[in-house]
Amino acid sequence: MNGLWDTAVVATLDIVALRSFVAVAAFSGVRQAGEALHLSRSAVSGHIRKLERELGRRLVAPHGRGIGLTSDGEELVVRAREILQQHDDAVRALAPNDSDELLVAATEHAAEFLMPAVVSLLDSHFPGRRIRLRLTRSEHVRELVHDERADIALMLTRPARKSVEVATLPLRWFGTDDAPTDRIVLFDPPCALRHQALASLRDREHRIVKECSDLTTVLTTARNGVGITPLPLMGPPPDGLRPTLCLPAIPDVTLHATTSGRVDAATSSALVTAIRSKLGSDRSGT
Repeated sequence: MNGLWDTAVVATLDIVALRSFVAVAAFSGVRQAGEALHLSRSAVSGHIRKLERELGRRLVAPHGRGIGLTSDGEELVVRAREILQQHDDAVRALAPNDSDELLVAATEHAAEFLMPAVVSLLDSHFPGRRIRLRLTRSEHVRELVHDERADIALMLTRPARKSVEVATLPLRWFGTDDAPTDRIVLFDPPCALRHQALASLRDREHRIVKECSDLTTVLTTARNGVGITPLPLMGPPPDGLRPTLCLPAIPDVTLHATTSGRVDAATSSALVTAIRSKLGSDRSGT
């Protein structure tokens, strides 16, 4: 028998554990994921071990100062994001509205460097409110804004409606010292950075060697020396990677922010100011 009524014993994936796993993938680390989820490091580690026991697969592995995904982890993170989206959509459609929750949707590139500052500011402006993060692709962030589901949104390149230009970010090629510079590692479409990165190579021979669904897989692949990858500069360079200076320049990208009507104007302004300060820029979208 198949479907809902199949009584065969199968693994059951816990939603809370999946949420921790997706956060670990986005932040490339357990500590940062725990801070974002307001969980202890041991709790997040326990969630990862629970998933690994349930599936009988190793999902993460130490990589430098952070954590990388195994091939099974790369497979799960794609499916976990889909599961969480379906779960959250179902709860939102059928359960009473949680008026105390604020959803922060942001490009994965902002996770490690900007999200701690964003969450800290929101905690101070909305004490007692639950802050939920969805770290995803900029295209999906725009969808959440369009569907009026995101209360705070950060996205790259193409803005959603009523967005504010927060800062212009340099976009650079990164790789290991011995990475082949004609081998390219990219996000799979849709990707806010992909087109302009490839356009910069139009007069140079190159080949896309891997397309990835998430930032952790992009970084892990690049750290393994498979090829080079374009990344916006937010804070220190990723662990294990260095700028590749021998390639044509890529146009800069713009970071945009937007807030919903549930976020007051003073908080919206403070949020933009905090992000610009964190990025070392007090310019208005320049």
